[in-house]
Amino acid sequence: MVKNPNLAKAINDRGWGMFLTMLKYKAQRFGHTYLEVGRFFPSSQLCSETLLPIPILQNGYNSLGVRFVDCPHCQKQHDRDINGAINIRNEGLRILALGTSASAQGGDVRPMASGRKKSTVVLAIPDE
Repeated sequence: MVKNPNLAKAINDRGWGMFLTMLKYKAQRFGHTYLEVGRFFPSSQLCSETLLPIPILQNGYNSLGVRFVDCPHCQKQHDRDINGAINIRNEGLRILALGTSASAQGGDVRPMASGRKKSTVVLAIPDE
């Protein structure tokens, strides 16, 4: 994009922030709910059937080159992207049902600095 990597990152961050702002505005305009799932939610590391951790992804072999994983709990093979998408949808529905975005997932995570952007997964769910 740009030869200066810091400038490219700043442009990219600004673009993502504008996208989220527009998505939130559009969701409110059309009566949808705008939710953000926390950046530390282990979406691709949990089995979408049993919600238990997949050991191969928990034991340090968390390479993005691993596309399919076998869950020892449910004995199924999961596509990592589809499994993660199902987990993100289910987490969004759980947050919506609780009526809060509070989660026990984050444990010893340091509080963010004031100028740092947070990375989140966005989920828009139509209200019924």
